[in-house]
Amino acid sequence: MSTREPAGSQAVDRALALLALFDDRRETLTIGEAAAALDVHRSTASRLLAALVRGRLLTFDASRSGYVLGLGLLSLAGRALTRYPVRSAATDIVRELRDETGETAWIGVPSESDVVFVDQASSREVQIGVDWVGRSQPLSAGVAGRLLLAFRTDLLAGLPAGAASVDAKEIQRTRRLGYLARVLDPASEHAAVAVPIRDHRNEVVAAVAVSGPPQRVDSARLRDELTPATLRAGSRISERLGLPAV
Repeated sequence: MSTREPAGSQAVDRALALLALFDDRRETLTIGEAAAALDVHRSTASRLLAALVRGRLLTFDASRSGYVLGLGLLSLAGRALTRYPVRSAATDIVRELRDETGETAWIGVPSESDVVFVDQASSREVQIGVDWVGRSQPLSAGVAGRLLLAFRTDLLAGLPAGAASVDAKEIQRTRRLGYLARVLDPASEHAAVAVPIRDHRNEVVAAVAVSGPPQRVDSARLRDELTPATLRAGSRISERLGLPAV
């Protein structure tokens, strides 16, 4: 176990590692947990946590006797989202797509070997909503990522070793049809369809998708209702990004 004061890039790496510990299963972090995760002395972990608190990236919650994510992250997240013009171009269309289909609609953008969800409009049928904005998923996992792989050879070539296999026939079919639909998407166990969003250069920069549970979306509804609606939404968003209308 190291007891040395972290310095320079090592301190930054450790601080980032602490932030990465927070997920759906962990909402709080104690000094002891931080020290164990980093394999450092408690005093070192305490100093790192204090630095994150000063930066408003963490805050200490006395009621839970631990550190929780701070409001400073919201400011950073908001600035990060402004990097994606597709989000501002698509916000109202995504909600109209949700209202037209009655199912959850979202936007995903590629980020290295993942797809990151930058907007979501949850179905009004959902009793307990799960907000995926800001979360990521491997490109090879669900319909949005696999659609992006079909249209972006650079992403396909950059898949890391050990990534789920990508069916060449699925890629060819997706390119031919202009969308990817699955009656049961393994990543969500929902029926889902994804459509590419193109910018003014005709390059695929994101995916718009809709999904719903199998008790509401069977193969006929996926084909006859959700897929055409999502294709129209993808075309409208692409036009807003400067793609000439066909």
